[in-house]
Amino acid sequence: MVQLGLVSLEAAACIAGFANWRKIRQGYWKWFPVYLLLIVLVELTGIYLVSVMNKPRLNGKMYMYFGIPLQFFFFFWLMAQYLKPYRENKWPLYGAAIYLLSFIIESGWLKGERFWFSSLSYTVGNMVLLVLILLFFTKFIKSEEILRYRSSTMFWVSVGLLVFYLGSFPFFALRNTLYYEYQDVFKVYMYIFFAFAFIWTKPN
Repeated sequence: MVQLGLVSLEAAACIAGFANWRKIRQGYWKWFPVYLLLIVLVELTGIYLVSVMNKPRLNGKMYMYFGIPLQFFFFFWLMAQYLKPYRENKWPLYGAAIYLLSFIIESGWLKGERFWFSSLSYTVGNMVLLVLILLFFTKFIKSEEILRYRSSTMFWVSVGLLVFYLGSFPFFALRNTLYYEYQDVFKVYMYIFFAFAFIWTKPN
């Protein structure tokens, strides 16, 4: 039931994106609702694999080799689009390369229980994303955009990412026992912020 509730929030953020399509269709933000739709499909597939087919290992592999990399690469790309006018726009590319290298090392040489849930690549992806979010906020607070933070799509998305990825860092990366109790809390907040991003966005 908790998983279905989470998917409902993801779907709500996705619907908010497509409902506000006219405001975002001219720029790179048009791909964000599409990304959210893919995430919803991944989550529904995961529920089906575990609940109907009883194949949790296959579900784990789907997340490890598709679901999690999709999330990181999409947000690296999104940050690159935002940072394009600045010289820092290379950092998302460097970050993606570092994450890919960690993913290859983990997939090829670090398999096994003690490296549960892509702990190495997830940790690296978290750190790269944190650097990119800090780059965003550095630019944000120095620009006039901060005066219009309520209608800044990237502001709300970055807050959501900060809450989820930094909040989930000790759970996924360090296998903290709290993961088993509260893993959905941070996802709930992230998708609420994503919905705000679409609802309060103003066309550029």
